[in-house]
Amino acid sequence: MNTPPNYTATRIQKRNLPDLLVHKFLTEYGYAHGPVIARAIVDDILVTIQQCYPEHVPPKTVVWLAVRRESRGQRKGLAVSDLTPVQLAVITDTEIQILTDPSLGNAQRRQARHTFNRTRYARWCHEAYAQGGVLTHLDLSLLSGQSTGYIARALRDYETESATVVPTRGTVHDMGPSVTHKAEVIRRWLRHESPVQIARALNHAQESVDRYLADYQKVRTLAQKFATTELPALTGLTASVVQQYLILLQEYEPGLALYQPSPGEAVAREEPPPSACG
Repeated sequence: MNTPPNYTATRIQKRNLPDLLVHKFLTEYGYAHGPVIARAIVDDILVTIQQCYPEHVPPKTVVWLAVRRESRGQRKGLAVSDLTPVQLAVITDTEIQILTDPSLGNAQRRQARHTFNRTRYARWCHEAYAQGGVLTHLDLSLLSGQSTGYIARALRDYETESATVVPTRGTVHDMGPSVTHKAEVIRRWLRHESPVQIARALNHAQESVDRYLADYQKVRTLAQKFATTELPALTGLTASVVQQYLILLQEYEPGLALYQPSPGEAVAREEPPPSACG
């Protein structure tokens, strides 16, 4: 029998994990859709394994499963398909310098610790976002050992000081009670930045930016015709978001005439209905 010229090479090449997994799919797992699809599934499995368990992870780096950046909507529950692995540097040289500055006194060291935490939380969020993921406050809590309440306050402080919005899951997917990112979108628009520029600068989905602007315009229009207390029901927005938009209206359009009830109407609203018992 004549041996094909590539017989030895073929035998060696078959001694690999992908071919073994394809063989198991076709012969042991009851998979009936053919070798081409089985090969595609195996390739995807191996890529996922490499992402979650990379052969070489840089020192001081952790692999974390973040929520996919493209997963939109208000759904709080997560499926496995919503997650993607990202690599996060545990600490950077700049952050080490913040903690170890020998010129700091005790009070300054406490402030340096807060600055260190704020800087690290924001960096983790930006690193995850650049890799296609977003982190939640719970993720940041598990990574740092701090409470989610502390992290929320630290991120608010960071956003206020830096005039930026940190791309957490709450800000990117428009979830959670915070309205800071909504206010920043409107504030930039009132300063004549375009919606495209705003979305790019704040790491926001364009549809989210457009929705905030539409909501603001809705509040602006209705606030001239209806009492403030009626605006949440009329707009479908929470009272806190409406109040934030009204503050922006007063800041940027102080001359805009907002609704004021007439004296008679105000009295009528305050008087209780007559008792049925007379």
